[in-house]
Amino acid sequence: MSVNSAEEIRILRRRHDELVASVSAPLAYASGAPAMLALTTTLSTYPTAAQSYFACLPLTLLGTEVEGGPGTVTPGSATFFALNIGSTIPPAGTQVFTTFVGNRWVFRYDA
Repeated sequence: MSVNSAEEIRILRRRHDELVASVSAPLAYASGAPAMLALTTTLSTYPTAAQSYFACLPLTLLGTEVEGGPGTVTPGSATFFALNIGSTIPPAGTQVFTTFVGNRWVFRYDA
């Protein structure tokens, strides 16, 4: 594991802990499931079937939160896998909104 990956994992764990601490109800009863903006990527061979697991990179959203302010999207380097439950193969490098369902990350791409 590279230093950058270890640092990203530490940051994600800290963010997760902060989120859990900010929820007044137990996490099991919180409204909604964890979600993350991600970028599809290729590790070795990009999937050729729509309903497959795709390698994804988490995306960090940056910028000053003011009306009309510019935002930037920066990919991380910690790869995770998400199942496409849609009917179309997303092009490599597509931004997708992933949701944690049960014990897996999923997204839907039907473009």
